[in-house]
Amino acid sequence: MKKILLSLLVLAGVHAHADWQPFAKAEDGDWYVDAQTLQNGARPRLWTLFDHHKPVGDFGVLSSKALHEFDCEQKRMREINILVYNDHMARGSMLSNTSPGTQMMHPPPGSVFEQLMTLACKP
Repeated sequence: MKKILLSLLVLAGVHAHADWQPFAKAEDGDWYVDAQTLQNGARPRLWTLFDHHKPVGDFGVLSSKALHEFDCEQKRMREINILVYNDHMARGSMLSNTSPGTQMMHPPPGSVFEQLMTLACKP
C-alpha cells in the first residue's frame, strides 16, 4: 500500500509542473514533450502528451499523457504508463490510468514514435 501511495505522489509531482513543448502535429491533434522528464541511462524514459482537437469516444477524451521507455541499441520502445483526461493539456478529470504491458516495438519509420526515439537516444 505504501508503494502505491508513493507512486501516486511521484506521478502527481512529475505532472504538476510539466513544461509541455510542441513536438509534432497530427491530423487529429498535437504532440508535446516535457524534455525536463527525460531520464537518461541504458533505457531512457520520456513523458509525452497528445492533445486531441475534438473529443474522442463516449467519455470525451481530449488529451493523454504517456511515459515511453526506449531501447536505443535495439531501436525499440514501449509505453509504460498512459493517463487519459477529459480536458485539453492533461487537465480535468483523469478518466484512465493504465500500464499497457512490457512488449517492446520498433517504431514505424517516419512516425512520431521514431522522432521521440531519436530525441531520447541522443548521445
